[in-house]
Amino acid sequence: MSAVNQARGIAPGCPALKPALCVLYLFVLGITSAGAQTSSAGAQTSGESPPRPEAPATEAVQSGAEAVQSGATPAPAAGPALAPGAPAPAAPDTTLTPEQRQQAAVQEFLTAIALAKNNLGAVYYAEGQYDSARVHIEHALEVAPGFAAAHLTLGLVHHAKGEMDAALAAFKQTVEGDSVSVARMSIVPTDTVYAWARSQYDKLMEGTPDLAVAHTAMAIVYNQGGYLNEAVHHYLQAIEDDSSYVDAYTNLGKVYTDTEEYAQAAEAYEKVLTLSPPDDQLPRIHLNLGVSYMGLDRVDDAIREWKRAVELSPDYMDAYMNLGTAYQSKNMPDSTRAVWERALEVGGGSIVPRVALGRLGLAEGRLSDALGYYREILDLGARDPRIYAEIALIHERREDYEQAVVHYEQALELAPDTEQLKAALNRVRRIVEERAKAIESNKIRVRQIVVVTRAEADAVMERLAAGADFAELARETSIDSSRDSGGDLGFFGPGEMIPEFEAAALGLEVGELSGVVETAMGFHIIKRIE
Repeated sequence: MSAVNQARGIAPGCPALKPALCVLYLFVLGITSAGAQTSSAGAQTSGESPPRPEAPATEAVQSGAEAVQSGATPAPAAGPALAPGAPAPAAPDTTLTPEQRQQAAVQEFLTAIALAKNNLGAVYYAEGQYDSARVHIEHALEVAPGFAAAHLTLGLVHHAKGEMDAALAAFKQTVEGDSVSVARMSIVPTDTVYAWARSQYDKLMEGTPDLAVAHTAMAIVYNQGGYLNEAVHHYLQAIEDDSSYVDAYTNLGKVYTDTEEYAQAAEAYEKVLTLSPPDDQLPRIHLNLGVSYMGLDRVDDAIREWKRAVELSPDYMDAYMNLGTAYQSKNMPDSTRAVWERALEVGGGSIVPRVALGRLGLAEGRLSDALGYYREILDLGARDPRIYAEIALIHERREDYEQAVVHYEQALELAPDTEQLKAALNRVRRIVEERAKAIESNKIRVRQIVVVTRAEADAVMERLAAGADFAELARETSIDSSRDSGGDLGFFGPGEMIPEFEAAALGLEVGELSGVVETAMGFHIIKRIE
């Protein structure tokens, strides 16, 4: 997505980097399975929820004006206890093949669906909405036919509707495999079986039934599986059941942001702020509202929200990173650098601000600064082909071709099928070969700056004397097409240039700067580099 969610690396070997370099952070509210988010969460059936398929992991290296999801707020309660016959989560097995891991992830997702469906059905049963309860419990059993807790609740639904034979059959399914218990149910009074079933149900339930919490839990499972329409349906149902339920709005806002429906996302987060959410959630809500505004190109509103986030939480790295992205979009490089440096201060060992500052330094031609940040990234253990490619690009721009080759090769070791990396490495190797041949042929290499008037040339000479970088000045001031390469004309020998230019260039030592040289093309300043 263009403004929110995924992050992508730069194209290795690009000759320059565009100004929009870093990331927005979207704090994910509720996309976990770690129990009730607030103390007001209503009753849910107890027990541990099985492992769920991992959401797509945010990449260690970020670039572009895009957002990654950061953090997570615990979801409403887990699901029913795993009674005998319930779908059991598989233990992690590192020996599985990729196909087997994918199958295991699908099974875990289906397990989570069965748990959440039965959880929702159990709450509908407690609310006396038996038809709705039956629909969701039967859905759970379609996924997991041997789910004992679902059979138990379905039996209670049948009993409440006066369907005694169906109730007894469901209760027997609860203890399937225990022939003694099944036989006993056939001879004792139905009310005795019901009393046993109800006591089991009551043991599973905790607190007061709450449909908003149950629908939100169901929505979170769908969200994790990528079924966003179903997730939105259940979040909206949760809001219909309880229009003040904060978790439903925050999670709904997250889904709308993922689908780039920023107006709806902003509306959801704006609504949350009217509901007096817990203080510890406010920084994240302001962060997410800012992401929504950024998606709507309301940059100043986004900045306001992210400033509010850091006012409430002064060490909030994600908000500083987002502020930097907003300032960058407004062409405010000093402000961008300041907030990203603050993000670095509060971010500890995070590589994210280092990547941002490294890329900013590269874009601004501060190659030594950029290289310093990238070295810190490697020292922190990052092993990403994009990082090695970007380090190679710095060395290439510094004309340290040996190190450029080394780092492009390291990038290719990590991403051997990347055509852009192969092309970059081949390009640098050609430069090395051509350079060696040129030196053997007694050719020289220079940079030049060409301007129209003597006054302009004198002004350039003054800036060079003050320490300005020749290549950057060439890109800024030269009228010659060589400006795009920092004035680099490559290698040449006697007889290949116009006489006045050639005489001045051939008389220079490596590193020496000429005076102003006038030709028919204009006024030249020349620097010999090899």
